[in-house]
Amino acid sequence: MSMKVLIADDEEKVCQLIVHLVDWESLDMEVVAVTHNGIEALEAIRKWKPDIAITDIRMPGCNGLELIQESKTISPQMEFIIISGYRHFEYAQTAIRFGVKDYLLKPIKKEELNSTLKRMHDSYMERNKRLSQEEMYQITLQNNLDRLRAGLFSDVLLRKKIDVSELEIVLMNEKYHYQFHPGCFQVVVIKMDGVDTRIMMNQEFLQEKVLEAFNNRIREYCFDSEICLENYTCYAVLNYPEENSKAVRRVLKQILDHLLLQNDIFENLRVTIGSGSVENGIETIHRSMKTASLAAEERLLQGTNRVLECENQPRQSFAENALFYDFNQWMGTAVENLDEKAISNAIFSLKQEMLKCDAVSGHDILQMGKEIVQIYLFTVRKNKFPLHVDESWFEDYVRAIDSMSSVDEIFRYAEKTVRESFHELIQVKMAEDNRPIRMAKQYIKENFGSSITLEMVSSQAGFNPAYFSTMFKKETGATFSEYLLQVRIEAAKEMLRDTNLNISEICERVGYSDSKYFTKTFTREAGLKPNQYRKLYS
Repeated sequence: MSMKVLIADDEEKVCQLIVHLVDWESLDMEVVAVTHNGIEALEAIRKWKPDIAITDIRMPGCNGLELIQESKTISPQMEFIIISGYRHFEYAQTAIRFGVKDYLLKPIKKEELNSTLKRMHDSYMERNKRLSQEEMYQITLQNNLDRLRAGLFSDVLLRKKIDVSELEIVLMNEKYHYQFHPGCFQVVVIKMDGVDTRIMMNQEFLQEKVLEAFNNRIREYCFDSEICLENYTCYAVLNYPEENSKAVRRVLKQILDHLLLQNDIFENLRVTIGSGSVENGIETIHRSMKTASLAAEERLLQGTNRVLECENQPRQSFAENALFYDFNQWMGTAVENLDEKAISNAIFSLKQEMLKCDAVSGHDILQMGKEIVQIYLFTVRKNKFPLHVDESWFEDYVRAIDSMSSVDEIFRYAEKTVRESFHELIQVKMAEDNRPIRMAKQYIKENFGSSITLEMVSSQAGFNPAYFSTMFKKETGATFSEYLLQVRIEAAKEMLRDTNLNISEICERVGYSDSKYFTKTFTREAGLKPNQYRKLYS
């Protein structure tokens, strides 16, 4: 029994075009009704109970979305293909959430329509168990084969469970059922940003489009190829003859253009293809994977909707940059002083300083986006401030910035995330913290260069020395003397690093009158003599 198809469009010529674009018999389908408004379409659906409806998004009587909603109550299993002559973003998004299988723009392309119908036919046949024993066997075999081939990504490229010495064509073909040949090996990363990641239908829809683009455009140039879909990032392995290199580069651009057509549905969709290095053997495919990922990350600096390439050059970790050290200091001071504005300033200053660095990469930007929150969390916990976030909080943050496509976007989101968390923390802290202790700590930091005593500080806080001493130790984890010593030593370290003051001057400025005693105390606390510390860290 053939699948029944309904066509609904208020333009008669469009209906006729759809009828003639498809070899319905070869797809085991039959057009049972052609209608020109929503009311007629609903009547035909009640009469024929079609399996598929191809409908315009806007028609007289009732529009495409109303038709879908109404039809689902009549025939829940019925599937829809939406067509439109305009970019109706909200309609398209809603239609996808309703389970619409595809959204095609007029003028309708024969290849795209037939490909969509073929997928729907295969899904229908499997769902209704109308397959022969041989067809079922072939599907099972293909599913098992797909799982084996996916192992190349899980074992080799993404997880690196396989030793480099095992990366031989014969072994890979045997283990993962590929048909690799000597020639070029390349990894390509496709990154899709700007889509609402909370809607699973969006992900499935775009993944289908990526598969369609690869299957229809690049396989003919390759000995073998495979694609792995992970949320809104896709990884592809290509193995092709060297003479096809130019054709592959050209097809990657065509695939990009094809995916960008989905802007008609996802208004903010941005696509980047990271083209990895072309390797002469499978044993160095990790290098292609690395450069493809780095190239995709360059979209943060070079922009999206492009095919980007990245050279495999050794890079110094940005964690070794002086900016990283400075930001740690800025964040530490801002958190300790409960200064929300200073936190925002620190994050935006970091962005400005990073963009001034000639060698900064998209990878550096992305990693620093993650480090901002890591440093914030570390600083908050170091200060023993109350922070109520679970493990998923940071994971959600990382997932969010991975789907962003510009420096501004990442830093704005980082600042917003940290500021909102810190604002919450301050509210809790203000309720829990003891204000006199904060006043005392501030007094110590402002006056550590003078001869200050427990009695003087406790007087400033408004408590007697004994009670204040107990409360101070409870809140800070250190006695008054220990805390004063820490503040003085940290100030001395800063002066040794950042100034040319001699040891005697530094000794006086941090509240000591005896240079020998200061040197002895500093050495005990820092593990180095003052002069040694200056040579090492200045």
